Amino acid sequence: ALDEVLESLRAKSLETPIILQPRLVNHPAIADLAADSLLVVRVITCLNALFEPEATHGMLRILGKLEPTWGTTVEFGAPVDLATGRLGALTGDKIDGALDWHCSHPVTGMRVEGRFLPHWAEIRELAVTAHRASRGRLLIGWDIALTAEGPLIVEGNGLPDVAFLQRVHRSPIGMSPLGPLLTFHLRRLEASRREIRP
Repeated sequence: ALDEVLESLRAKSLETPIILQPRLVNHPAIADLAADSLLVVRVITCLNALFEPEATHGMLRILGKLEPTWGTTVEFGAPVDLATGRLGALTGDKIDGALDWHCSHPVTGMRVEGRFLPHWAEIRELAVTAHRASRGRLLIGWDIALTAEGPLIVEGNGLPDVAFLQRVHRSPIGMSPLGPLLTFHLRRLEASRREIRP
């Protein structure tokens, strides 16, 4: 059956360009937190006062809408400690569960809080390295898959959801590592506006 699917795609590609990619599979250390979907770690990076990117937040994202047997569209998020890669408790992005915190996954029952992400230093550095190649952006939210082969970038988001991020971390951006970086850039913009006023 797989040979037939591949042959069909090959034939179709002669008329329409197709990108065929291998299916990414979750690292065994986190595979029990999903059934079919690919988990990603959202890493926020921001340029600092030297215009070098820094990682300011990490968050494990679990998308319920990609799990057909779960019967939920909730996106679950757990904070990742920047220094250690240790996961905190899960919460959801829907308003009816906005104040619910789960030490274990509410669907799979597997423990989340206290678990350490393998390759966390590599994940964080991958986001910073990718931002160095995208210096035109002040702030980027990177979605990075942790596979058995190691971390891989899925995408970079120029306008990441910061509301859910703050709730997952139980801290406003102004009191997070991102706060001083944004303050620096806002003050720089204010100063440049004063300089060009007639």
